[in-house]
Amino acid sequence: MRGVQLLFLLQLCTSCVLTLAVPRVPVPKRREVYGNGRIFDITHRVNAKMPTWGSRDGLGQFVWLVASMKNGSLVNASEMKLSAHTGTHIDAPSHNYEEYYEAGFDIDTLDLEVLNDNTQRILRLQSKITKSKTMIQRHYFLLLLLFTLLHSITASSSNAAYPTVDDDCSCGASSTDDDLLLFPERNEVYGNGRIIDISHRYVSDMPSWNSEEGIGMFIRLFESLKNGSIANFSGFKLSVHSGTHVDAPGHVYDHYYDAGFDVDTLDLEVLNGNKLRTQCCWSSTVIVPRESNITAEVMKSLEIPKGVRRVLFRTLNTDRKLMFKKEFDTSYVGFLEDGAKWLVENTDIKFVGEFSTP
Repeated sequence: MRGVQLLFLLQLCTSCVLTLAVPRVPVPKRREVYGNGRIFDITHRVNAKMPTWGSRDGLGQFVWLVASMKNGSLVNASEMKLSAHTGTHIDAPSHNYEEYYEAGFDIDTLDLEVLNDNTQRILRLQSKITKSKTMIQRHYFLLLLLFTLLHSITASSSNAAYPTVDDDCSCGASSTDDDLLLFPERNEVYGNGRIIDISHRYVSDMPSWNSEEGIGMFIRLFESLKNGSIANFSGFKLSVHSGTHVDAPGHVYDHYYDAGFDVDTLDLEVLNGNKLRTQCCWSSTVIVPRESNITAEVMKSLEIPKGVRRVLFRTLNTDRKLMFKKEFDTSYVGFLEDGAKWLVENTDIKFVGEFSTP
């Protein structure tokens, strides 16, 4: 069984799923505010002139096109190389503390419930702060506790995530200090199910397109606290099509690539939303019949109601644990052409993806 996996971001040009005819040159749009202020994008777009630690020349070239549709490739595929300390990012506990580095505390160990909250709760917090000086002091104390928590959260990681810079470093091993034993833990569910992490952690054995060896060594430590640096700094190099990710329009359509449609042009209001219905915008997870690609017949049988805009499909790929096998498996389940056509013509879906967990 061989499926052609089509993960479309249909909100950009629904008709482009069915035809490559382009009536006019598309113009990329980049916004910071979505949904009348429901979503604010506070990230900085990574670019060659972006400042980088210890450099006067900026980031420089950080992305290369390694496969091109113009040269006969099925898709446009890029590779990036840059410091993990670039642009808008979160520092891992191991960035500043050697004992956390040795215990393997990367950003995958942070508590997503601390990092995520809703606007209403933030507004209530702001209202309380303005009412009472005592409340200000209490919330200031709370912020200090949260800051401390960010540096003490535990989650699991492997040795491969942090390769050593010298033979004496035992990265990934728990500290043997009598007063401090660090045991990383990794959670997928936070806040009694309020947040579910469906992303896959990057490891060297993660499958990579058309590779039998996985993504291989993708991250290296180039500055170390042990060697006198003020912090641990890592750099990574890998395909932008690795692990849990969102495909840019330019990945599968060459005219979008030429026009500069990267992931920064995607609509965050389409990509983000509650699982429950909010203003006729639904998110849903559906289970695809086993031993079947996603065909028109399968799509019809799923009976996805009108109004649903985001769908995660749970397929046989999950049962087979394909994301946990190093060798790329070409027999994965995916959309067939008639299934994609039926989706466009009969549903309100603007975003599709695959829900794949252990």
